[in-house]
Amino acid sequence: MRIALILTGGTICSRTVSDGTRRSDVSNALTILEAHYRNAHPYSSVEFDVQMPLNALSEDLTPDDWTALLKTVGALELSALDGIIIAHGTDTLEQTAAMLSAALCGIHIPVLLISAIEPPDDPHTNGHANFEAAVKLICKRLCGGVWAVYENSDGVMYLHRGFELEPCAHESRSFFSSTMQPVSAVLEAEPMHKKSTCNSLQMLCEISGETPEVLLIRPYNGLRYDRVPLDGAAAVVHGTYHSETANSVRFSPYGMQTLIDRCRAAEIPCYLAPCRVAEQSYGSGFDLVQEGAIPLEGMTLPFAYGAVWVSRLLGCTGELLTARARQLRQSLESQSFRCCI
Repeated sequence: MRIALILTGGTICSRTVSDGTRRSDVSNALTILEAHYRNAHPYSSVEFDVQMPLNALSEDLTPDDWTALLKTVGALELSALDGIIIAHGTDTLEQTAAMLSAALCGIHIPVLLISAIEPPDDPHTNGHANFEAAVKLICKRLCGGVWAVYENSDGVMYLHRGFELEPCAHESRSFFSSTMQPVSAVLEAEPMHKKSTCNSLQMLCEISGETPEVLLIRPYNGLRYDRVPLDGAAAVVHGTYHSETANSVRFSPYGMQTLIDRCRAAEIPCYLAPCRVAEQSYGSGFDLVQEGAIPLEGMTLPFAYGAVWVSRLLGCTGELLTARARQLRQSLESQSFRCCI
């Protein structure tokens, strides 16, 4: 088996320095992670092709870092690989998982994101267990796509589809998603062949020009839309409350209509997510769509942002931008928690 191991930083790639703080150190982490795996699996024939494009805690990542990560993946010889493992921090794991799910839609090998709650040299870390689980899933021929594997505080290792992963709650040691399953159940599932759909991601290597600025807005009581800066924004992705709503009071700086009007004047698409296209239970959501907010259905907010950002990065504008973001979500729905033969 041949696996590309991409180290980006985060707790799983960190060490504690003299002042007691954790700092990202991918070179040190590589030595510890690989040594631990080899000691635990001395007869393993897995080979790792190591890439270290970034060395940052995940809270410090920028869109330019995302672009660098995509170019690294795009430069890989996918036909020679059985899978890809990306070591990443926990703080923004769901954001990168969502972005990669959109960018790598159709990839024929599994891409597994792993992270850790403690540095790799800490005896309480779950990083080594997450790493070993990712290798095992690849060796068992997990279907292509972007996944996250993580051992929660209940001691159970879970597998998540990347586009469904939710943020880790404050002070939590667990990740959740709508269709998460124990890794043990995935490995025991009946094999299912899945046809390869994308053997080349050359387009990611050819990304040029400026990284797009997509503005992400999370609603809260007191948000004044007349004070939201829009200069340079290629698109706006606006979140909704649990009922798929946002403030719809007309002629008020606190109403989202103010933002919609400003975006329309500046020719900036303004998306609302998650938001059902054909059905709105509350008048507030209905009114915002009628005013011009573009609904994105069935998406987590991180994935809506990632899908719009990736689509814009690849040059989509106007109606094509909206169509591509929606199409990505529909395409990813066909992923399955099974191994392929």
